[in-house]
Amino acid sequence: NLEADRLQILFDEEPDEETRATLKQNGFRWSPRYSAWQRQLTPNAEAAARRALGIETMQDTEKRSWER
Repeated sequence: NLEADRLQILFDEEPDEETRATLKQNGFRWSPRYSAWQRQLTPNAEAAARRALGIETMQDTEKRSWER
């Protein structure tokens, strides 16, 4: 949400306790106003969202292949 300067994660249903804890550990907070988990939109916000949701990028995959 560029207007609110926030990276927001929306779920169709309430996420389970483990997912909520992971979001909190990665700097996300629940916003009743937007009905979304959000944090300030920064360069690190996308990486935190990927970590919290377990989404890998091609760079992550390539990095791991070089570390073997």
